[in-house]
Amino acid sequence: MAAVAPPAHLLRGQVGSEKWHKENSGTVRKANELTQYYGKEALDLWRPTRAPGQPEETPYELKLRKDTWKFKLDVSASGEVKRKPPEGPGVTLWKSKIKPPPWVGKMALPCFRDFFNTKNNEFMTQYARETRQVVSRLRQALIEINEQFKSLVRERERLDNTLAKIRQTLLTNKQTQAIREHRPMLEKVPDKVDALMKWEKKELLRQKVKLEGAMAMSEDHLKALGTCRQALQTASDERSRVLDLLPHPLRMVLLGAGRDSWLGLSRPSSPWVERNETPVSDPIGPFTPDCSAAIDEARRLTFVSKDVMLKVHEAIKEAQDTRNTAHNTIENSLQGKRDETLCHKERLDMALGGTRGTLHRCQRFMHEMAISRGMILGPDSMKYLETREKLTRPMVQVYQRHVGTQLPEAAILNQSTAQLDRSIVDTAKNIQNLNNTRCYLQQRIHDKETGYHVDGSIKRLRQRRIHPRTCLKEALDLVCS
Repeated sequence: MAAVAPPAHLLRGQVGSEKWHKENSGTVRKANELTQYYGKEALDLWRPTRAPGQPEETPYELKLRKDTWKFKLDVSASGEVKRKPPEGPGVTLWKSKIKPPPWVGKMALPCFRDFFNTKNNEFMTQYARETRQVVSRLRQALIEINEQFKSLVRERERLDNTLAKIRQTLLTNKQTQAIREHRPMLEKVPDKVDALMKWEKKELLRQKVKLEGAMAMSEDHLKALGTCRQALQTASDERSRVLDLLPHPLRMVLLGAGRDSWLGLSRPSSPWVERNETPVSDPIGPFTPDCSAAIDEARRLTFVSKDVMLKVHEAIKEAQDTRNTAHNTIENSLQGKRDETLCHKERLDMALGGTRGTLHRCQRFMHEMAISRGMILGPDSMKYLETREKLTRPMVQVYQRHVGTQLPEAAILNQSTAQLDRSIVDTAKNIQNLNNTRCYLQQRIHDKETGYHVDGSIKRLRQRRIHPRTCLKEALDLVCS
């Protein structure tokens, strides 16, 4: 029996139903779309994402970009041709002879934790090293400021000592003028010593004002150094808190960084020496604005300290020179005045000696004239046996019996007696004048001796006060006593 063939319309076309075929085709299409989409996303995890708004890359641009990845031909000097990868960062694929640029992965790799631990350790180490360099600069600046502080304190001690010497010399000047007031009145004639005393007082007052100004200036600078030192100490302590795990050879850090000094920051670096540049101040970085301000203030005060020290040193030297010059000049003048006083005293002694001899001769002559006057007047009593001086002697009585025979003896005797009296009065006046002159010379000699001893005491006082070991308390004790 012959087989029965199925209907022809059943043998033609697709076996499965149309709906079934569409469902399968849709499933395949979705799978392909998902495969492409997720493949693109997986690729985007490794390559840089395109900036938003950037146009799509054309095939020609893609070809040019990929051509830059290919190895380049390099001909050596011997003529050998080699392929060389392009310069720059990237992943060298030697088998494919291309070097694409490095792609950045957006997902965590299995070594992500170790990698970032290493990177974080490197970052922290670099931060600690930069902080150590900043701390080294701060410590060096602190040491320099401390040395300037000590030097300025020593200079202030010298300045204070010099100021005390100037005040002591002013007090000595005042005491010298007071002591010279004890001279006799005739010795108080103004001389060069008085003029030099006034000049010394004027110069010492000027130096005193100058030294007091230098003292005030150094005090202000000392306060500024103290404030800067406190700021450097605070900044150094704050920066040192992250250096526990690093060694602290802070003296060698700047040399290791190529710096000779913490001050040499603005000068151009030598082309043969690599120096670390000064970092930009960052509030959360190793070099904070506080550290920058402290370093700048220390640098400024370092240059100011040189000027302050120079001015203080010059003021001290000028004051000492003025004091020594005034002392030497006045001492020479006092010595000259003493020599002149001694010379005048010797001349007065010689004049006094001559006055004494003349007075002695006048007194002897006065005595002789008194004796002569007694002899001219004759005896005062009739009991004297010597009667030849009388006008009643017998020879004179007999001669005077005639008229006109009077003798001139009485008139001559009266005239001689009057002349002798006048000589006696004049001699007495001369003797009185000589006595007055002798007293005056003795008084002048005493005044010269007093002036000589007063000037000598002033000279010894000034020589004792000019000694470096004398102090102002000694002069004040003399004033109080």
